[in-house]
Amino acid sequence: MTSKTNFSKGLKKPIEQQLTLFLSITMAVLLVLTLWIMHLLSLATLVQITLLIAIFTPLSIIFISLYKQMMSPFFSLTNVVESIRLEDYSLQLKDNYQDGVIKLLMHEVTALSDDLQQRKQTYNQNYLLIYHLIEQLEAPIAIFNEQKQLTHANNAFSQYIEKPWQTMRLAHCEKSGLSFKKGWHFTDPFQEKIWQLKSSQFIEESNVFHLVILTNVENLLRANQQKSWQQIIRVLSHEIHNSLTPIKSLTQSLISMEEQQSPSLKALQVILDRSNSLQEFVDRYGNISKRFITNKTIVNAAHFVDSVVTLFPDKNIVVNNETEYLYGDSMLLKQVLINLIKNALEASLDSPNLPIELEIFEQKASRQVVIVIRDHGAGISNMDNLFVPFYTTKSNGHGIGLGLCKNIIEQHNGRLTLENNLETAGATATIFLPPPANK
Repeated sequence: MTSKTNFSKGLKKPIEQQLTLFLSITMAVLLVLTLWIMHLLSLATLVQITLLIAIFTPLSIIFISLYKQMMSPFFSLTNVVESIRLEDYSLQLKDNYQDGVIKLLMHEVTALSDDLQQRKQTYNQNYLLIYHLIEQLEAPIAIFNEQKQLTHANNAFSQYIEKPWQTMRLAHCEKSGLSFKKGWHFTDPFQEKIWQLKSSQFIEESNVFHLVILTNVENLLRANQQKSWQQIIRVLSHEIHNSLTPIKSLTQSLISMEEQQSPSLKALQVILDRSNSLQEFVDRYGNISKRFITNKTIVNAAHFVDSVVTLFPDKNIVVNNETEYLYGDSMLLKQVLINLIKNALEASLDSPNLPIELEIFEQKASRQVVIVIRDHGAGISNMDNLFVPFYTTKSNGHGIGLGLCKNIIEQHNGRLTLENNLETAGATATIFLPPPANK
């Protein structure tokens, strides 16, 4: 039992010590045998010394060379495995063995290195693809490290923080309006009414990262609301068309049958006129939910503004254009701008001397072109119903204009907002137009 224990302890020693011990014992045994043979031959002392030097000097060199040759593969394997651990696959093993266990071990380590290198390349490609996908998404997305510092984001997040996210790289999350306390939250509670936060964690190179996605709740609610109104509009338009067509046809037939001085001719003409007006109203109202075919091009901003302002020659419109081009359907955008300027002029009837301000500029962070129409009139009395169909504060309005403008801008993947001025009387309409994809 004791001999087995001693043997197992001996196996636990480093292989270098075991090999050195084995060679030392072998050398000692050969020395003892040589001395014993020389003693039996009764050789002179000088002869014995000469023989020992002649025999054991080359033997020592052979043993040292054998030791280095046996240990060299292990040192090489150690270096290669260390480089693999550090994800450096440039170090290669020298294949000096034709067969045997060392040959097999080196072959397996080389195969392992090649396999890990291929997996790393695949991982890096997938990693870059995911980051590229994040940059293309419209929702604001940010990636924070374990210290809650911003490491990557997309253009939508730049729009959210209103500055290029690169300028906020490695800044703490609170500088972006976010905080982490048992989960991700907004530092401003009001943002929770507009945005919804979703987050997840992933590990990259042994580091934990947080992926934070912001979803605009207002846009989702508005999209659902618009979808409901569009469904109502389609049903109403269909039913009104079905009713108007026979009414108009019968009225026209009766008019053709009546004499010029007939008392009922005037009544029939009123019915026909109102039917035509109702038909026109239904056709115009259908444009609120109509899907336009947009012919988007690069539009010269100066020419675009001049073509609109020229339509209001007697009106006080102050233009401040700070951009050279915008991207969109020139005809549809002109229709939107004309409607908004008309609204601004109608709202300013009680203050005709104050100008309508028209401003165009490009946001550096998001590269969006922003068009601002600002008046100094009565302002907006009911913000909640601005884009609700049929709602209007005008005595002769139909509640169509703003809904149509919003539909056109959203089909440009843009955004239209209206709000009362903070420091002065009046209201401001703001259009956000995204840049072309290749800009």
